[in-house]
Amino acid sequence: MKMAAYKFNFFTVFLTITAYFSVQLIFMHLVYSNVDSLAGWTRYEMFFYIGTFNIIDSLWTFGPFFNLLAIPGVIRSGALDYYITKPVNSQFLISLRNVDPGSIISALAGVTLITFALIQGGMELTYARAGLYIVSIFHALLIQYSVYFIFTCLAFWLVKADFVDSIHGILCYFSTRPVDIYKGFIRFVLSYVLPYGLALTVASKAAVKTIQFPEYTLFLILSWSIFAVSVGVWRFSLKHYSSASS
Repeated sequence: MKMAAYKFNFFTVFLTITAYFSVQLIFMHLVYSNVDSLAGWTRYEMFFYIGTFNIIDSLWTFGPFFNLLAIPGVIRSGALDYYITKPVNSQFLISLRNVDPGSIISALAGVTLITFALIQGGMELTYARAGLYIVSIFHALLIQYSVYFIFTCLAFWLVKADFVDSIHGILCYFSTRPVDIYKGFIRFVLSYVLPYGLALTVASKAAVKTIQFPEYTLFLILSWSIFAVSVGVWRFSLKHYSSASS
C-alpha cells in the first residue's frame, strides 16, 4: 500500500543507489588501471567488496534504517507510547515496524556485481565459503544496526539527534573500501570503536580471501557484544522516558 502511494520515492531510491555504486565502480576501474592491487585486494576482489557493501546497505535500508531514523520524532511526539505498550519486544517493533521493499531490488544489483566479480576473477565460491559469507553478512548488519541504534537512543535526552545520520554517513563513506587500506587512527576506529569497516571487510574476506580464525572470532564476539550493549541502552533509556500520558 505504501509503495502504491509513493511510487516516485520507490524509483528514486533505486536509481540513487544504482548511480552511487556505478560511480564507485568507475572510480575503482580508474584506480586499477594504474595498479594491480590495493592493500592486497585485486581488481575483482575489490568489485566483490563493493557488491557486498551494496547488498548490506540495501538490506539495511530495507529493514532498520528508516525506522531508526524516525525514532527521535517518535519520542518527541509521544508516539513511542504506542510501541512500548504492545505485547511484543519494543526494540524489535520500533526497529522493524516498516520495511522498504524497493531496497531488495537494489540488493539484486549487488548480487549481480559479486557474481560478475567471481566469474571474471576466476574465484571459486565453495558451499562452505558461501555459508560463511551469509553468516558474515548477517553479523555485519547486526554491527551496523547496533551502533546506529545506540546513537539514536541519545534522542531520549537531546532535542535533536540529526547528527546520528551524519555519523552513519561518514562511516559508510570510509567503509566503501576495505579496512585494510587504512592505517593508524582511522583503521582503529573502523575496526574496534565503530566497526563498520571491520564488518564489511570480514564479510568479503570470508568469501574470496583467506581469513584468520582469531579475526573472525573477534568479529562474531564484537557483533553480539555491541548488540547486547544496544539492548542495555534501550532498556536504560525507557526507564528514563517520560511518556506522553505522564
